[in-house]
Amino acid sequence: MMPATDIYRVGACFTAASLFEVCISPSPGLVSPYDSGAHTDMNIFTFILGSSVLAPYFTECVTTGWQEAEQSLEHVFAELRAIGVRAERELLQATSGVNTQRGQLFVLGLSAGIAGVCLAKGVKVPSPDFFLAVKSACRGLTERDLSKLAKRERDSLTAGERLYMEKGYTGIRGEAEAGLPTVERVGYPALEYALSRDVSLNDAAVHALISIMAHLADTTVLHRAGEAGLALVQETAKTILAAGSVFSARGRDLTRQAHLSFVATRLSPGGSGDLLSLSLALHFQGEGFPSPPTLLRPSLFKG
Repeated sequence: MMPATDIYRVGACFTAASLFEVCISPSPGLVSPYDSGAHTDMNIFTFILGSSVLAPYFTECVTTGWQEAEQSLEHVFAELRAIGVRAERELLQATSGVNTQRGQLFVLGLSAGIAGVCLAKGVKVPSPDFFLAVKSACRGLTERDLSKLAKRERDSLTAGERLYMEKGYTGIRGEAEAGLPTVERVGYPALEYALSRDVSLNDAAVHALISIMAHLADTTVLHRAGEAGLALVQETAKTILAAGSVFSARGRDLTRQAHLSFVATRLSPGGSGDLLSLSLALHFQGEGFPSPPTLLRPSLFKG
């Protein structure tokens, strides 16, 4: 059995990532310590409250994965989903029904549980085998969850479910069923690369977020602004990356401008923020928590 202190440490990686994600800035359209982004019903305090409620559930997911490691991954997923249902109920009660982190709960809770399975088997987290385990655990998820939606009243569907019915977008379910490729191939490598350039953790996270935005079919954006809005978000992110991202003055200026533009037009790439939080969690798990010099490194956006 993994020592309790180790379980808590792994769980803390996911809790810290949940908190860190809302603290980075500028994060175009998203809530930050400086404003509420494109949102009118939440701010950083709402998010901190949500993360505080979810913290014990992330640890419970790690514990469950560790204890059920000899069971099938499909069985582990079912156990994690049951935990997620309880956690979501507590989250919405704490936030008076405001949806701050339901997507983040899914992606972090799932990954925390699969991390527990992998660590029990001596598999490094993150690693290709970790992402493959996520893919195996979620096999058939989209079909199971979304294939019967036609029988339900449209008003009872979530925004993501309506997008699947109308346009075929599978959202976070499809991302998980594919083994989280946007995290494995885009978000996590972008974060690691930026940190290797000795920028601040804030700036590395901004670079990872912009990289994810350039690739992800973000259903939060699609819900609010349709395919035209998604195209705008992706093209804006690609322009920022082409201009040097956080590593150039021009890239940083474009990032600031993107935030102002997205706030004005209510564009919120919340799905990208969720995948950023997982990229951070996997970095903390793989490399350890940042040292004080890294945490205190000033952001280039303040220059």
